[in-house]
Amino acid sequence: MIPPGAPKLWPKNYKQAVELQHELSRSIILDTPLAEPRLIAGADISYSKSSDKHYAGVIVFGYPKLEIIERQAAVLTVSFPYIPGLLSFREGPTLLEAIAKLQHKPDVYIFDGQGIAHPRRLGLASHLGILLDTPSIGCAKKKLCGEYTPPPDEAGEYSKLTHTGELIGAVLRTRNKVKPVFISPGHRIGLADSIKLIKNCCRGYRLPEPTRLAHLYVNQLRRQPVV
Repeated sequence: MIPPGAPKLWPKNYKQAVELQHELSRSIILDTPLAEPRLIAGADISYSKSSDKHYAGVIVFGYPKLEIIERQAAVLTVSFPYIPGLLSFREGPTLLEAIAKLQHKPDVYIFDGQGIAHPRRLGLASHLGILLDTPSIGCAKKKLCGEYTPPPDEAGEYSKLTHTGELIGAVLRTRNKVKPVFISPGHRIGLADSIKLIKNCCRGYRLPEPTRLAHLYVNQLRRQPVV
């Protein structure tokens, strides 16, 4: 894994960050078939808009039963500004700090954010997937870019998410008549495997268990810090 603090990876301004996104996006691999994973990690981050302190959490699960194997957390004060489309530069260092503590190496990471469903094809899941050199998936609550037709209301149905004529993800209904989630491959995985894995990680909630429990974990950390 590339060190979280490497200067080139965490530029200080908008221009440098956009240039690095274009550079890193050329390294994304999406045609790698995913072997059956044994360990899956869900990762999320929590912070208050009034504070620059970020709380990151990562939980490792056994797959397919999704029993919790390990959880780790990190807290950092961030300096990169909040800019839509560049959030991986703000959130990435704290997430990598938590991931670096893991005693078990996940076969796949699921991030609460975008993969290639990003104007420059480098959302959080793609950015960190490249740095970790590990299959990664973005599972976001909201669309960042692209066009789609709403999928049917039944759980398991999905529609294509496209941007400038390119297929960049899927809009998946995880519960009947509940808002869908936005799935996009991050790195070293294709869209079909991303959809299949997210479906298999759903347990009756809108969010798949890895990111749902990671979300609860980091919010608890922010309210009652233990790291």
